[in-house]
Amino acid sequence: MNKFGIMSLSLEHENKYIHEIAKYGRDYHLTIYHFVPSTYHPFTHTVKGKEYMPDSDTWIESEFPVPTILYDRCFYHDDSHSIQCKNIIQWLKKQPNITFIGNGLPNKWQLYQVLRESKLAAYIPETFLLQSANQVNFQSLNPIIIKPINGSQGNGLFFIKRQKEGILVRTDKKDKTVEKLFSDRITFNKWLNQLLKRNAYLMQAYLPLSNKDEQPFDIRALMQKNVKEEWEVVEKGVRIGEKGRIISNLSAGASIVAFDDWFPSIHIKLKSFLKQEIEEIFSLLPSILESSLSPLFEIGVDIGITPNGSLWILDVNSKPGRKVITTAYPHLSEKLYKAPVLYAAKLADDKRRNLDEKAISYRNNN
Repeated sequence: MNKFGIMSLSLEHENKYIHEIAKYGRDYHLTIYHFVPSTYHPFTHTVKGKEYMPDSDTWIESEFPVPTILYDRCFYHDDSHSIQCKNIIQWLKKQPNITFIGNGLPNKWQLYQVLRESKLAAYIPETFLLQSANQVNFQSLNPIIIKPINGSQGNGLFFIKRQKEGILVRTDKKDKTVEKLFSDRITFNKWLNQLLKRNAYLMQAYLPLSNKDEQPFDIRALMQKNVKEEWEVVEKGVRIGEKGRIISNLSAGASIVAFDDWFPSIHIKLKSFLKQEIEEIFSLLPSILESSLSPLFEIGVDIGITPNGSLWILDVNSKPGRKVITTAYPHLSEKLYKAPVLYAAKLADDKRRNLDEKAISYRNNN
């Protein structure tokens, strides 16, 4: 049995997803492990975590050698534990006997620099690395959005607008939208510079990405590689936020509909155009990323649409969630759970073939 390890920052993180993956391990001759990278012991090359027991459908605590095939589901922040885990994973990626099913993407600023020089540049909002409040120029950009370069799920995103009464700052919390009005530029700059001390941020012009009912919405597509190394669009879902919210985030109460159920509701003149543009994005994006960065296994793509029909790539994520797709298309759940196992088994088979070929070559040359 080949050993397949799934990594997260906590053994409680994504428990359901990881457990469902593990159920298919034995079918493809994989023993499934779940561990936190910070438990790595450099002298014994072992980690502490859990091993899946298929006969009883349970996990047991265990210490084991680092599996030779790894799936990184760590969502990093700026805390010391995240930094420690990230450094260990970077070291593991350099080990010749370890294979990652996908190498992940860099932060949003580095990703922006790749995409803005690509054939998809027209779909990428102009973005600035925000290092000081003095960079915010309301004469050229108003309103604006700022977001952390390592953020996910809309966390830490702020809407900022200069108006007569002062500078308005809004952010979505789980149960409500929070607003703060700064009466002058000095107090606003003090607040923003304090924020920038804690995290690096990006700045963009605010895009009106709401429907006719003033609900923010976007399209989330999940793309994965199959065992033939071909990229496929698993499916597309639409997230529709609550009226008055900044973004269509699930944690802030957004609803989910299947793309094919939503598509008939848009203006007929936009339909063929949007379909063609979306297909172009999906056809080009994986090769653009892999030609400049590391090989990937899966991509989550968020696409926004303005009222005039302009398409914008809002985010590209190499560790996408599954909730949008499994909610809109419940019948795809098994396919999504099996996909990492199938790809890991394919990589294990490739490694075995390479070893066999080297052994045959060695015997033939001696």
